[in-house]
Amino acid sequence: MKKIENLPKKISVFPLSNFIIFPNTSVPLNIFEPRYIKMIDDSMKANRIIGVVQPRNKKEIPELYSTGCVGRITNFNETDDGRYLIIIRGISRFKILSEINNDKPYRECEVNFDQYSKDMIENYNEVKFSDLELIFKNL
Repeated sequence: MKKIENLPKKISVFPLSNFIIFPNTSVPLNIFEPRYIKMIDDSMKANRIIGVVQPRNKKEIPELYSTGCVGRITNFNETDDGRYLIIIRGISRFKILSEINNDKPYRECEVNFDQYSKDMIENYNEVKFSDLELIFKNL
């Protein structure tokens, strides 16, 4: 998937506290909740794409921050006890436009990638030390 317009406009979202993925990075995840096992099953049958987004609170159905990162499942293993060990490669950030009401045990959102089109450009995310100095200068 080299172009932003090839990304799906409707994605399954995985609300994860204290966890962020970035474009062009790979992260491991241990999936054990039945609703997210179902989400991964559905994703593996389709395009292997899921979104990761931070929840705003700790409610049973938490509000979500408006920006997340979509990734592709690049590695999948099922353990003897039924957990999934996956690796997700970040593709692009997204903006949540709306949450889709469905009968699935997991959440889906309509998303837009337009303001993050540079995430798809290779080497765009290479950070230089001088960039980090500017970012942290005023903290």
